[in-house]
Amino acid sequence: MFSVSHLIWIAVCTALIAVSLAVLLKRRPPLDRVMKVCLCIAVVSEFIKIGSVIEIVPMVDPVIEQAQGTYVLSYIPTGEYTPMMGVEHLPLELCSLQIFFIAIGCFTKSKRLRHSIYALIYPTGVIGGVLGIVMATVTAYISTPREYFLSPRIWQYFLYHAMIVVLALYIGRSQDAGLVFSDWKIAVNGLIFLDIPTIYLNSLLSSRVYQHDQLVGVTHRINFFSSYVNPLGLILTSKWQWLLYLLIRAVLAFGLMVLFFVPLRKRGGSRNV
Repeated sequence: MFSVSHLIWIAVCTALIAVSLAVLLKRRPPLDRVMKVCLCIAVVSEFIKIGSVIEIVPMVDPVIEQAQGTYVLSYIPTGEYTPMMGVEHLPLELCSLQIFFIAIGCFTKSKRLRHSIYALIYPTGVIGGVLGIVMATVTAYISTPREYFLSPRIWQYFLYHAMIVVLALYIGRSQDAGLVFSDWKIAVNGLIFLDIPTIYLNSLLSSRVYQHDQLVGVTHRINFFSSYVNPLGLILTSKWQWLLYLLIRAVLAFGLMVLFFVPLRKRGGSRNV
């Protein structure tokens, strides 16, 4: 399941997370300063990602051609070119959305909103970051072992996810965040608010095929938040299997989110913001 290169990156990220968190917990810098540093890193990371995945592609016109007695859809270049990025690279995954959460946390004047952002980043940053490192969808774009260590996209991907995990764990331990056990409700509600739209977005952004006004297939699938296809690659062939997957996914997500706040019970069950 994992290549040697991927395992090396998992080990590197684990070491970076452990060392970085240890340094933060020892020095205890203000959380707002850590957030601003992470925001700068995240913005640079996103620009590296854009530069890595964007391509210059030709503009084309669709035409119907006849070949061997049948009509075939083909495309003719117009002579123009444009930069283009695949929709799967839009910052709509849970880890990519952390950039916006961090920015809101840095610049909002509302203490209540900032606290809610902390409550959301804490579990989702750890869960999303760890899953991102372990599952590493970016490896699908790597063709040689050499690229695992020379591709800027690989460095950006793994280091960004490691940073998200460190920030999220520090938020959970920081007194500046002021998180308490009851904040699990904010986190769960926030995740639901983010997750439900992906059911629409994944259909909207996927390339669908119709015959006689009937949907018959998909040529390019989008799977933000893994709300359509499970990350284990199990093939689901019926609607009830997909609904069962969504139910299991919801139960696991709820359990993990609440579990992250269990250690915070000693801080009390309520807060004043």
